[in-house]
Amino acid sequence: MRIAFRNTPFDAAQRAGLDELAHAHGCETHWCGDGVPTAEELSGCEALMGYFPPGLLRELPDLRWLQVPSAGVERYCGDVYASDDVVLTNCSGIFGTDIAEYAVCAIIMLMRHMKGYVLQSERHEWKALGPARSVFGSTAAVVGCGDIGRNVACRLKALGASCVRGICRGDGPRPGFDETYPVDEFAAALAGAGIVVASLPITDATRGLIGAEWFEAMGEGSVFVNVGRGATVDQAALASALAGHGIGGAALDVFAAEPLPADDALWDMGNVIVTPHVAGWDDDLVNVQAMFGLFADNLTRYLEGRELTHVVDRGRGY
Repeated sequence: MRIAFRNTPFDAAQRAGLDELAHAHGCETHWCGDGVPTAEELSGCEALMGYFPPGLLRELPDLRWLQVPSAGVERYCGDVYASDDVVLTNCSGIFGTDIAEYAVCAIIMLMRHMKGYVLQSERHEWKALGPARSVFGSTAAVVGCGDIGRNVACRLKALGASCVRGICRGDGPRPGFDETYPVDEFAAALAGAGIVVASLPITDATRGLIGAEWFEAMGEGSVFVNVGRGATVDQAALASALAGHGIGGAALDVFAAEPLPADDALWDMGNVIVTPHVAGWDDDLVNVQAMFGLFADNLTRYLEGRELTHVVDRGRGY
């Protein structure tokens, strides 16, 4: 049996540990170089860990398990495998801290006009940009109550948010949220919310979900942060809401098309912060350690013939 690794953030000691674990079970390891591997190079591989071109997977008849370092796996959920028996696992649950800190940073920047002050600083201008707002006492809504959403909710509560609402599939309370609402009751969940954070995966149900009606429900002056997937938001409706002062500002780390086209109107909006999909880094040291532990456990399970964790439902996309 062979297992191949590509574009993983593990250091030399972690690589050696995985080699030792695999070799102890009679498994050969192969660490791919910087280039794109060929089907011949991966011949006989039963397991893969890392980012591999989806088009290559159909050429690997022996493949039975693909572990992806990210939480998002949409490009690996289609009909891209030589066998229907391939198990797909992800690293959902390890990026919550990292991404929640980004969200909180972005919220505070928006509520305290920090983008404008940074630009003024570069021009040596001294001018107040209006009253700041505080997370303390605010009502917030988080769209998506998974690991990232729960981490965002926890941090907003720690900063004194008076109420944090969750919007998610299904009914019933969710840990970390004061109130939860099903998706079809989004208007009630967004009423009075000065902070809205989206942390949705991309699925058939979430594609384009957050549209004009959502931004109208948020009300004037609210701030919107997207750390989920860009295609879950109607970007044209968002731009219209921002230009028409329907909402106060937005911080966007993800977009329907990436990189964001140079001529997109969002670039030039003074109330928008654009970042290039960097809210959660695979190679952040905290994330790397968590990823290593998750994968080492799954590799042990696989080599011992036990059930894997973090298995993705390829039909649902997460």
